[in-house]
Amino acid sequence: MSQEIYISVIACQFNKNFWKSDEETQKNIMKGLDDFFVRSRNELVHLRSYRSIRHDTDLLLWLSSFDPEKLISFKENLNRVIGGFGNENYSMLSLYEHSPYLKAGEELSRSLNFPPLKYFICYPMNKDPEWYLVDQKERKTIMSEHIAMATSDPENEDIRSYTTFSYGISDQEFVVMYETDSLAAWSHVTRRLREARQRKWITKEYPIYVGMLSEPFHF
Repeated sequence: MSQEIYISVIACQFNKNFWKSDEETQKNIMKGLDDFFVRSRNELVHLRSYRSIRHDTDLLLWLSSFDPEKLISFKENLNRVIGGFGNENYSMLSLYEHSPYLKAGEELSRSLNFPPLKYFICYPMNKDPEWYLVDQKERKTIMSEHIAMATSDPENEDIRSYTTFSYGISDQEFVVMYETDSLAAWSHVTRRLREARQRKWITKEYPIYVGMLSEPFHF
């Protein structure tokens, strides 16, 4: 049986102390972050950093561990490194497990360590309670339709998707994440998937975080 993988997405915002500081101070803070990330990778399954496109976030971090205690330690040390120059303003915790609607494929920890793509998209998701009262066989049929629409879309070919589960451990039921080299392709696929039948049971898909890969982290 595979070991559980815990996923964390952390959104951070630098404050006025950072933006009013001189360029050398900002470079030192970013170097401190990079050094911290390098050290942390030895303790984690994976870790990636992104420059955020959202108005209320500057740094997006996507990380995973077999041990949730390591995610706690990472968060605490991240706050120490940033110090008085910013703070964590949003985070999501979830479990990365094989989907009940798909056949189990490769080892999940391996899928987290493919060479990264340029953009990262992430958001929480909830479904209407009525979804869980639909017969399981019917739910599988509905989700199979959705998956077929996505996988057959020509613009979806180079998009990686990760659906993770947050039942009882965070404010949402799912955390959904994607990697892509084209935000336009991702937006087009998302628009077409609005026609999928399973959409009628989705009640929340926000806030949406979008980041551009930055390793090492810099502005």
